Amino acid sequence: MRVRKVVTRRGRHIRGYFPSKKRNEMVAWESLLEKDALLLMELSPGVITYQEQPEEVPYWDGQAMCSYVPDLRVNLYNETSLLVEVKPTDELNRPVVKAKYQRIAQHLEEQGVGFLLLTEKEIQQEPQYSNLRRLLYWYNHAPENLPSAKEIAAKLGRRDSTSLQACLDTFSPEVAYALIAMGLLVADMTEVLTPASPVHLPEGGRHAAIFF
Repeated sequence: MRVRKVVTRRGRHIRGYFPSKKRNEMVAWESLLEKDALLLMELSPGVITYQEQPEEVPYWDGQAMCSYVPDLRVNLYNETSLLVEVKPTDELNRPVVKAKYQRIAQHLEEQGVGFLLLTEKEIQQEPQYSNLRRLLYWYNHAPENLPSAKEIAAKLGRRDSTSLQACLDTFSPEVAYALIAMGLLVADMTEVLTPASPVHLPEGGRHAAIFF
């Protein structure tokens, strides 16, 4: 449960909710960049779950004790978790803001807590961003009764890797794209997803892909 409510809609700020299958509920976001960050969390096979505005973190700003609420806490399959702050680069480059997050990062490091700052450079990097946005449709509209990992492996035979086109022919486009979106098949998101893209079975667990 988040520690504070999303601010009501006012001014020019855009706020809303992201439908999460990992959480089985709507997740609040307070900027379009936060919304895009949730796309990465939702489609990263290496992310077990995540929570928006998860806790208040007290820290010393050099003059007084302050309270900080991170945008996300992310739990990973490698048995670690980290706090995430989402900020546009132009805001993060402001001296006051930059100094604030340097102090927060130092405090969390001293406490042994993982901390990650994400900007549009990481969140919206191409072609990964466009690939994930495309796959989100199939993630949310996956056909019922998708093949199991064992059935997928049997269909692919002994091949370590095949092409997306071969998967489209074997499973149908709806199933093939859903399998990639769900992490049951793996394609390189740093390359444009095309029928010629190599596709392989996931390693899973602590080796599962993380898109940030």
